[in-house]
Amino acid sequence: MTPSANDGSLTTTATDQVASPDNSVPWVLAEPKETGDDFKGQTNPVGLLLIIGLFVLLWVQAGPRSFFVVMGLVLMIFLHELGHYATAKWTGMKVTQFFLFMGPRLWSFKRGETEYGIRLLPLGAFVRIVGMSNLDPFPPEDAPRAYMNKSYPKRMLVITAGSMMHFIQAVALFFIVFSVIGQNDWTKSSVGYIEALTDGQETPSVVAELEPGDDIVAIDGNDATDWRELVDYIKVRPGEEVTLTVERGESSFDRTVTLAEIPNEEDGGTRGYLGIGPAFERTRVSPMNAVTTFGETIWAATTSIPRFLSPATLSELFSLMFAGEAEVDINSEEAERPISLVGAVRVAGQERFDVTVPLMLLGIFNVFIGVLNLLPLLPLDGGHAAIATYERLRSRKGKPYHADVAKMLPVAYAVVALLGFIMISTVYLDIVRPIG
Repeated sequence: MTPSANDGSLTTTATDQVASPDNSVPWVLAEPKETGDDFKGQTNPVGLLLIIGLFVLLWVQAGPRSFFVVMGLVLMIFLHELGHYATAKWTGMKVTQFFLFMGPRLWSFKRGETEYGIRLLPLGAFVRIVGMSNLDPFPPEDAPRAYMNKSYPKRMLVITAGSMMHFIQAVALFFIVFSVIGQNDWTKSSVGYIEALTDGQETPSVVAELEPGDDIVAIDGNDATDWRELVDYIKVRPGEEVTLTVERGESSFDRTVTLAEIPNEEDGGTRGYLGIGPAFERTRVSPMNAVTTFGETIWAATTSIPRFLSPATLSELFSLMFAGEAEVDINSEEAERPISLVGAVRVAGQERFDVTVPLMLLGIFNVFIGVLNLLPLLPLDGGHAAIATYERLRSRKGKPYHADVAKMLPVAYAVVALLGFIMISTVYLDIVRPIG
């Protein structure tokens, strides 16, 4: 989220703004009309119990894994705002509010000049920094501590700190996966789970009576101890009969089965399908793998966001919303659509996946949100960074230039509408047409 420009605690009229015609002096209030100076905090027991109840319901209905994924997302949002808050305080800006979630206050307290608390709607969070633009006037005594009156480097540090926190979290999560938990060893794998059905029929793995924990050591007499080689062999043999050599505990046996055919999204044809998933042994690797993965994910996010926001994607989402209710095959073309946080929690929370899956998904989401938030469009952080850069270029001989942000509001409204549609449509589809 972007630091908030105004939450209604400061009221003013256009005549209260004082600035020279060439914008060479800071914006202030001639006669400030600030309210709430004596505000100490607020509690709403019913609302607070509602939030707690929703988390308890999530634990009961979705299970502890999904609960911890959601808490990871809440932590992601909190740390984003903490980045804005900490850098604003460090650079001498005045911070009046730090809230988790949006909407009406549920609970808050005040320490010094800042109010901290929780709001009703779990749709983000915000930090209110005084003087984010000319639309956020302030009393004269706050002028030295207003965001818009600080130096360009300090403003850039504060406004990009949210995305930087996302990137730090991503690197930390990738480090945990690769260097603490360990990387999957493709040469030391066994059957981790069995897919029961495909296209309404029993999968070949069910027909072959495979079980989790089985080791497939050969297929048609060819070595299959490397999971990637096993997958490659199966993939190019749709509908063919194969013989699996399986080790189960101390015993070994053969199973002959006909592979299923499923769509191949790579070439539009079909590919072979057995219906199993892997369980790997772990090998801890160098922390440089986390850095490399972070760089690759940054590049993937940067190149995918234009497609994510393209008219083709928006049109596809609109069409899918009226396509009826049904679970989507993960191997179908429709599974390529964007998913919401609801869909990500559903996928990451599945018990068949090991702990690295939700950790990697959280890392990828951090990178995606961090990059998306740097787009040079209001109300995203990147929009404020673009304004700060434009104002720096327009400033001359020690006379600061301040842009009229009101002229950019139509663009901000369009961005909010676009992101709102994507959020609503993806959440809706992840509920009524989830990717299986």
